Amino acid sequence: MRNWVSLWLAGGTLDRGEHRMARIPSYSISREAWYAVFVFFLFMVLHNSDKFLISPLLPSIKDEFTLSYTQLGAIQTGVAVVAVVFMPLWGYLFDKYARPHLAALASAIWGGTTVFSTFSRNFVELAFTRALTGIDNEATSGIVSFIGDHFPPEKRSTAFGILNTSAAIGALLGTIIGTIMGSTLGWRSAFMITGVPGLLLAVLIAATLRDKPRGSTEPELLAVKDKLKDTFRKESLIEVLRRKSMIFLFTQGFFGVFPWQIITYWLFAYMTYERGFDPDSQLFIMLVAIAAMVAGNVVAGITSDWAFRKTLKGRAIFAGISVAVGLVFFDLTLLTKGGVELFAVFGALTGFFIPMAGPAVTASLQDIALPEVRSTIQSVQVFVENAGSAFAPLITGYLADIMGLEWGMVVIITITWSICAVVLTAASLTLPKDIMWKRGELAERARKLAS
Repeated sequence: MRNWVSLWLAGGTLDRGEHRMARIPSYSISREAWYAVFVFFLFMVLHNSDKFLISPLLPSIKDEFTLSYTQLGAIQTGVAVVAVVFMPLWGYLFDKYARPHLAALASAIWGGTTVFSTFSRNFVELAFTRALTGIDNEATSGIVSFIGDHFPPEKRSTAFGILNTSAAIGALLGTIIGTIMGSTLGWRSAFMITGVPGLLLAVLIAATLRDKPRGSTEPELLAVKDKLKDTFRKESLIEVLRRKSMIFLFTQGFFGVFPWQIITYWLFAYMTYERGFDPDSQLFIMLVAIAAMVAGNVVAGITSDWAFRKTLKGRAIFAGISVAVGLVFFDLTLLTKGGVELFAVFGALTGFFIPMAGPAVTASLQDIALPEVRSTIQSVQVFVENAGSAFAPLITGYLADIMGLEWGMVVIITITWSICAVVLTAASLTLPKDIMWKRGELAERARKLAS
């Protein structure tokens, strides 16, 4: 009985057999919170532009070094493998130490390694130096944790949706740099354009952002936020990993990033070699798709928060539906034969729906994770995602050499996103109970701190 009382005090009620979210006192979002979103939005835009930059440069790299599709795929797989190795370390460090300082370090590493890759003279050197850029690739686990401590649970998806638009805008910036600068000055100069700002941004992050107590925006801890001093605890990590919802969220992550790795890496090669689109047409298609992705992320963040306020399972249901709809439009984009205009229309519809699950999944992880292990949980999630998708570019390249690039992309993406849609829907069955568990833990923690 006592546990149920704690759960009720933590913000949960029983309604129609389901744990639902009680009304939480309004929480004023500070200017500091929005400034943090702005700074890390810049960080992620520039970082994503560097990730997307290589896609339009692949034809130039392929021609200069006379590479096969398999070798091109190996370059990106090397980046993903290195990123996977460093992910758990970043998560632990972000939960243990000041997050802005570590984010500044990540920015400096990204800028430095990107500049270093411009000195490559052959395939082996390029594969090695490009792989080094993966060291900081998923340091964003700390950013997610840091932003989570600026926004309350019912508003986090909106913040994450805004941050996630950085992927689309970064793709646009990388596309412009790659197609325009790469074709005139060469791929090495294009890498310099994205690498140097990373070094400058590191200074901005270190100089203007300060850390916050972990859990300071959780409703149960607002009254004792000045007493919060928790950092990483192994016991907390074990308890969170025992939640049933984590199995579903990790599983969808394992399969969910396969398509993103393939799309971001192979799309320009596909448009060049399979559809015969010229660079101007490719840029037009990307502009339309990226504008749709920006809109999709913002709409997803707002809708996900709305669904969460309606029911604790709302975010998972919304994510599962959006993945299924996005997959349908993706297959139509590639398999419907037509000109640039038709490809752009289906591409825009695909771009609108495929990023929608992101803000919902990120917020759901924070709904379950205890504050002192949020970065670690996020890094484990991204570790699983990249462990699953690390070989996606290589596998797709191999299939492309056998059956063509178009069917290589369609087969892998259809299988993996279908699995995601099912798993996310299944997660809606366990999330309410796990969210209520966390609220009970925080309510008990607040009681002890207050006494």
